[in-house]
Amino acid sequence: MDSPDLKAPQHYINRELSFLEFNQRVLDQAFDESVPLLERLRFLCIACSNLDEFFEIRVAGLKQLQELGGQLAPDGMSIPEQLAAIHDRATRLVADQYRCLNSLLLPALAAEGVPLLGPGEWTPRQTLWLEDYFEREVEPVLS
Repeated sequence: MDSPDLKAPQHYINRELSFLEFNQRVLDQAFDESVPLLERLRFLCIACSNLDEFFEIRVAGLKQLQELGGQLAPDGMSIPEQLAAIHDRATRLVADQYRCLNSLLLPALAAEGVPLLGPGEWTPRQTLWLEDYFEREVEPVLS
């Protein structure tokens, strides 16, 4: 009996695409109406944060590897193939995130008395608080 070729690409799942599928499962929890509303919002936030980090670290790493003449992934995909597949999958994932937020979570939150206010709806006190928060917490990180 011949032993299997453990280097054969068909034995591997692409690491990057696998992560995106994992992140879809996280996002699926935000769509699940049996999950409490604030937990659904938390799952959406986790999925968004995961995707940001994925692009900051893993996609950036793939692009660096491409510049260095990187090789095929264990699953046989070239870096350009991986980047194209990531683009396609991430585009659908982001569309799902927006659909979840705008079509499901924001209306459900508003129905529970937790509306999302736009800047034109803020009271002067809220505006002052946000300006102070921005100057103390956000601006120093940006500069």
